Amino acid sequence: MKSAKLGDVASFIRGVTFKPADIEEASGTNVDCMRTKNVQEELDRRDVWSLPTSMVKRDDQFLRTGDLLVSSANSWNLVGKACWIPELERPSTFGGFVSVLRPHSRVIEARYLYRWFTSDMVQTRIRSFGNQTTNISNLDLKRTAGLSVPLPPLDEQRRIAAILDKADELRAKRRQALAHLDTLTQSIFHSLFGDPTSANNKTPLSELLGAIESGQSPVCDDRPALPNEWGVLKLSAVTKQEFDDTEHKALVTGEPDRRHEVRPGDVLFSRKNTPALVAAVALVRSTRPKLLLPDLIFRLQIEDQRMLIPEYLQAVLAHPRQRSTIQGLAGGSASSMSNISKAKLMTVQIPVPSLELQQSFATRVAAVERLKEKHRQHLAQLDALFASLQHRAFNGEL
Repeated sequence: MKSAKLGDVASFIRGVTFKPADIEEASGTNVDCMRTKNVQEELDRRDVWSLPTSMVKRDDQFLRTGDLLVSSANSWNLVGKACWIPELERPSTFGGFVSVLRPHSRVIEARYLYRWFTSDMVQTRIRSFGNQTTNISNLDLKRTAGLSVPLPPLDEQRRIAAILDKADELRAKRRQALAHLDTLTQSIFHSLFGDPTSANNKTPLSELLGAIESGQSPVCDDRPALPNEWGVLKLSAVTKQEFDDTEHKALVTGEPDRRHEVRPGDVLFSRKNTPALVAAVALVRSTRPKLLLPDLIFRLQIEDQRMLIPEYLQAVLAHPRQRSTIQGLAGGSASSMSNISKAKLMTVQIPVPSLELQQSFATRVAAVERLKEKHRQHLAQLDALFASLQHRAFNGEL
């Protein structure tokens, strides 16, 4: 298969520079401005700034359908992340921490370029090119432009892009089904218990918990623990409010303190994180062995499970309004890491419904979790299929 350098089939375009004072309310006389925050799996248009049209100095700095918006200054694991630019309702530009990759339509199909550039293989290469400064990695445009792009005829590019688009559509539908099941769990809670912050009768956690435990943060390798190794949980193990036992780092040396091993039935609480992510709560339904609590995650020990069960405790603390109340107890400024002490967490008050009602909730949620697990397994199969299709597509085997 023929190939070409990326810089010969597409152009990188730098964004506009502006100051916070330049940001305006959206109107018919200005333009939207996309930035790093908007670069998600799809273009996120929920939080878009607007700038005076005069800030856009060149016509090529206006976004066009089929552009790739690329994060060019970000944490090392996100630099190079890209999303497709669909048809936009308003004239739009992009800021200085993102770049646009614009295909030369005579030689490369836009969707083909998008699928190649966002493939795992290419994204890994791009991240390895990053120029690290403190915690920020900068996209190396020159080295990235030098990457070799497989270049079959345009009709073949369109065929490959269509196959990958269809496979990705199946993955998206499965993710939507999982998101719907998450909403179903919240609906079950509301139907049984309502808004916990509006309840009349509440009990402080100090009367419901026997203890709040925290682990340690020993020296770890920057890699996951092997199955026969001990690992220490990362904050990301609980950030999504569902326990993820793949998020851990390998313990380097020293005898593990087995008192801090994570066990099924544990309710884990992130005591320290950014203001938006602190106070995440996850229930350990199952886990691999040899995982330890770090000092940034609490384990909430229920005093009497004849009064309070883990499934309900996790759900009530994870309720958006209840969580917001807990986040309000955190110390630290809005721009720094927030921290919630054991003493403050113990003051949190929650309603405690009958054990029968809690168990009814747990039974219904367990049924939803079984269905979610089936969807996750199917999604994993679709992910593997998509990765295989990508590999074959860009090696001339599809």
